[in-house]
Amino acid sequence: MTMTAIVLAALLPVIPQPSEWKPAEGECDLASAKVSVKIDADAGLGEEGYTMDIAPGAVDIVAGGATGRVWAGRTLSQLKAAGAKAQCGAIRDVPKYRVRGFVMDVGRMYHSMDFLRDLARTMSYYKLNTLHIHLNDNEICKQADADWSTKYAAFRMECETYPELTAKDGHYTKKEFRDFMLWCRLIGVTVVPEFDVPAHSLAFTRVRPEFASHKYGEDHFDLDRSEEILAWLKPLFAEYLTGENPTFIGPYMHVGTDEYNKSESEKFRAFTDAMLRMVAGFGYRPCAWGALSHAKGETPVIAGRDITMDIWHNPFYQPEEALKAGYSIVSVPDGAVYIVPFAGYYYDYLNCRMLYENWEPRNIAGYTVPDDRMDQLAGGKFALWNDLLGKKKDGTPYTEADNWDRIHPALQTLSQKMWSGARADQGWKEFAELANSLKEPAGVKSTHTRLLKAE
Repeated sequence: MTMTAIVLAALLPVIPQPSEWKPAEGECDLASAKVSVKIDADAGLGEEGYTMDIAPGAVDIVAGGATGRVWAGRTLSQLKAAGAKAQCGAIRDVPKYRVRGFVMDVGRMYHSMDFLRDLARTMSYYKLNTLHIHLNDNEICKQADADWSTKYAAFRMECETYPELTAKDGHYTKKEFRDFMLWCRLIGVTVVPEFDVPAHSLAFTRVRPEFASHKYGEDHFDLDRSEEILAWLKPLFAEYLTGENPTFIGPYMHVGTDEYNKSESEKFRAFTDAMLRMVAGFGYRPCAWGALSHAKGETPVIAGRDITMDIWHNPFYQPEEALKAGYSIVSVPDGAVYIVPFAGYYYDYLNCRMLYENWEPRNIAGYTVPDDRMDQLAGGKFALWNDLLGKKKDGTPYTEADNWDRIHPALQTLSQKMWSGARADQGWKEFAELANSLKEPAGVKSTHTRLLKAE
């Protein structure tokens, strides 16, 4: 019998399915089994990989690092949730992609810390390891007819440098956000905070109106004043990235830098370069939304493997150009993995079957990352954007529960695709039935109602 045939005969009640699963005779009573865990950095498993031998009376785990130990625990938790006994056998589980994430827009709609903790706990349950939190943004509008004084904007962090920045309708204290990041680290999830500039910046220009562009809209910085603006931004970033116990514990900081008018390409490129260098100068690894194909020009922008470009829309930054420049990239193709609740564009609910059957991070809107560039492809993310500011088109509010209902099925589906990529051993019907059968992680106040359709 081939390995594929063995696996097809004995799927585990686990998402994501392990990289390798070799069933054996017998069952293990998980309630009484002795569980042993060893970390072995020389086991060839990497930081996130692990092996698990399930035998009558014993479960023996070897993890490549502390995160692998967490993931082994999640597998064991799912097995226990599925029943008192588990099929004996051997698991070897190593992720194909090192970044497996989700982007949560809290800038346009505040979400409670309880929501973020439930989100991170569920991500960890499914071995998603990157939570990118978009901390400032504003209402979308066109410059031609905009009365900017009426447009919504928010910056979601407590701020001592510029106290008037802090949103009054919902924000996070520095202590609670730092504590959240530290707790996430313990459960295998890295939080990537984002302050988005020089577009999406109405929260900042409300405080410093002289920095607003009257040509492109007051949610844009006036890049003719870049030197002044950068001097103003540096102490703001320093507030969260410096000190004995910085609020943002690292290692990543996202600076946005997307969707600026391309007629200002050279100024935009210079501004992007300055922001990336600023963050690197604080000892963090910078991340940005890829925009350097849209903003073509001669002005150099710092590049390197320690800088990550999120490839979200290929015309803004063609992935092959980003790879050639030397960046690490993350695949976030807007036409496949963007949720915008109730908007009528992008997706209200992701097409999970299409994603399961046809997508993995190396497939970026028609471009396939070649084998010799896979070391630069960090992984993938999906995203939820609150463009409507938490209100449906009829003006009635939507809630955290509405968003959770959209996130959850996508989270289950994409955890599989970002862990293993394409698999020939499990069809959509089997996966959907498995996903719908799994119990929630302990402590999560789940509100989702949307089930994956098996047919």
